[in-house]
Amino acid sequence: MSERVLICGAGVFGLEASLVLRARGWDVQVIDEGPLPHPLAASTDLSKAVRMDYGDDDRYADAMLECLSRWRGRNATWGDALFHETGVTYLSREPLREGGFEHESFTRLRARGVAAERLDAEPIHRRFSGWREGYHRDGYFNPVGGWVESGRLVEALVAKARHAGVTVTERAAAVSLIERGGRVLGARSADGRSFEASLTVCAMGAWTPSLVPALSESVRATGHPVFLLRPSLDVAQRFAAPAFVTWGSDIARTGWYGFPLHPREGLVKIAHHGAGRVIDPETDARVVTDSQIAAMRAFVRDAMPALADAPLERTRLCTYADTDDGHFVIDRDPTRDGLLVATGDSGHALKFAPMLGEWIADACEGRDNDFTERFRWRTGVASRRGESARSWCEH
Repeated sequence: MSERVLICGAGVFGLEASLVLRARGWDVQVIDEGPLPHPLAASTDLSKAVRMDYGDDDRYADAMLECLSRWRGRNATWGDALFHETGVTYLSREPLREGGFEHESFTRLRARGVAAERLDAEPIHRRFSGWREGYHRDGYFNPVGGWVESGRLVEALVAKARHAGVTVTERAAAVSLIERGGRVLGARSADGRSFEASLTVCAMGAWTPSLVPALSESVRATGHPVFLLRPSLDVAQRFAAPAFVTWGSDIARTGWYGFPLHPREGLVKIAHHGAGRVIDPETDARVVTDSQIAAMRAFVRDAMPALADAPLERTRLCTYADTDDGHFVIDRDPTRDGLLVATGDSGHALKFAPMLGEWIADACEGRDNDFTERFRWRTGVASRRGESARSWCEH
């Protein structure tokens, strides 16, 4: 009889892990407070960036080369093109400098044979005229990458998990662990049900410390504003791919990034990859503040004036499970048998979805991979803050 694994959390970490573990012969149950996709989960969004642009981080860039191939394969085999390879632009108002995110990303793209194109002010405006002429002075276009329909991805993963024989139980929020003799044997839900297993995986994102308090200092919930604008029909096509693509505008300094017009929704998403604000995912309101809206409007008026008067259809506070060093935590609890944690998205995990399941399954089975050491269990405060696209300004 196969071993049973209980996965607490049906976001991208938990669902991708469930599929790989099931394929490896495990009896898999996933529980989540639901409904699915969970409306407050970080992955339940209109879109997420898929990029291999990682500054000076060669290991993430190499992993994303493989992930991009898998994203294309999913489009081909799933029968639903959730990944849109529009390409990406990383642009700057100053000349690219050695050591900066854009310069280091461009250098590594070219070293890996990616046909990234360096752009100065004139071709930036000519090719992507949604930007104000002269707003950016330097940057590049990378034809590899784009964005994924993240909310629809979660829906597809839930369906595929159930089809594969994974038991997915909604409206079952894990609130405590079942422990006997120093070993974790499952979890209890808020309504008192017990779910037992030989291995329990906590993949609860920003809610992780509520189940595993030992990580409360090293995995924190932070909220980051997302804005969805609805341009008029005469403006919309200026922001549709290929005339506009997934972008970052001095992202490592300002935090601003966004997407082309969503082809089904008719919305332009702009978001902020910055410090965010620490929140309690259980009790704090998921509110984008007036000052955050004002900061977005000021940026848009200056950078993308055609969108200056576009109605703000809705906002969202995207919740990161943040680690100081920006790396995920995928490891067994060193103090208790039977518990593994898979968390710490830090705002850049979904692009790795096609590999996350393998990384988590390897950790469950005690197999090493190229990221075993990077994703080790850790507590306390790290010396380096975040991955290199991350800005530490607050909006």
